Amino acid sequence: MNWFAIHVRRFREALAASSVAALGLEVFLPMIKVECPKEAVIKVGSKPLFPSYLFARFNPDLCLSPVEGSRGVLYVIKSGALPIPVGDQVVREIQERVAPDGLIRLQQGTIKPGDRVSIEAGPFAGMMGRMEAELDDRSRVAILLDTLWQARVLIEKRWVKAECA
Repeated sequence: MNWFAIHVRRFREALAASSVAALGLEVFLPMIKVECPKEAVIKVGSKPLFPSYLFARFNPDLCLSPVEGSRGVLYVIKSGALPIPVGDQVVREIQERVAPDGLIRLQQGTIKPGDRVSIEAGPFAGMMGRMEAELDDRSRVAILLDTLWQARVLIEKRWVKAECA
């Protein structure tokens, strides 16, 4: 038996996972912790690491049709008519990152002074600038905005994302 990637309906990953698990198969739906800043309140939740995908271990000769017929499942990833196995080591490495609460913590990329950043949330959402410094509390950063005549603003670090070079 091998692991296979299964494409499922968006926002129906949990339904598809439980439907496939009901067939008696091993299912892995990796979830990540997300923080959603809403005004002054931070809501913590979870979402799939790979939206619209999950993994299941099965014998395709016996289980391909039942898996693809499960609620929420669109199809098993294939090359032509043959399902493509996902290496055990790949799935194991993802599983090893699952914390006791069942969620995977993604390491936030390090941002250093001079890095170009975009602001993802808060009152300056959508603006871009350069990181000037990380403040002593490590939860806020100073950003020099590209707009507003190079204004310096202090914002929550979690609202900032490094731009690709």
